[in-house]
Amino acid sequence: MNRLTPAQRRATCIHEAGHAVAFALGGVSVHRLAVADEGAEAWRTDIRNGRMCTGLWGLCEKANLVLPRQFLRWLMNEGCLHPDGRGHPQLLQRPEGRAQVEGFSARLQREIRAQMVGLMAGPAAEQIFTGKAVRLCPAGEFDEVRQAEDLSWLLAARDAFADAVALTAHTLSQPEVWAAVESVAVELERAGTLTRGLRGLLPAALPDWPPGGSAA
Repeated sequence: MNRLTPAQRRATCIHEAGHAVAFALGGVSVHRLAVADEGAEAWRTDIRNGRMCTGLWGLCEKANLVLPRQFLRWLMNEGCLHPDGRGHPQLLQRPEGRAQVEGFSARLQREIRAQMVGLMAGPAAEQIFTGKAVRLCPAGEFDEVRQAEDLSWLLAARDAFADAVALTAHTLSQPEVWAAVESVAVELERAGTLTRGLRGLLPAALPDWPPGGSAA
């Protein structure tokens, strides 16, 4: 990694703020935002699960998705326990897997969509900030987009990923949402770490959001 320039740090703040604002809209709790110091050559920071975050310039630490125990037991019995959906698309294409997913409550399905949108809102916000068209491709440069696609396997609708991509871009295009992203990014750039008072900077959760189906 090269030294973190002021422009890169600013874009990183926008990236992490995009995550935080979208997660907040979907009712996903955000615990901490952090960004490396200007001029840093490398960066590492502790995260809540006892691990260390490395290889990145910023962090948005949020609440994890909690899946039903019976689903996790089924994955374990099948020899594929990845709660975030990673690594088992073929497993979830089987009738038993589809039946498990189709049994998820409406509330859990909404939380999965909220996690997907929140993950992709970081890359999307950075692309908007740097003047690029929003392109959220699982094979692209942003690992969060691949994570969102993995989560889409936990939804019954097979167009769930495309819908979440459209909803992410649509949400960030709303003036009040983008204003919230910029406001949080300014505070993060100034402070370097946001924990106390972070909730007061973020928008309130929207009822029944994200919706199912297309954003259009």
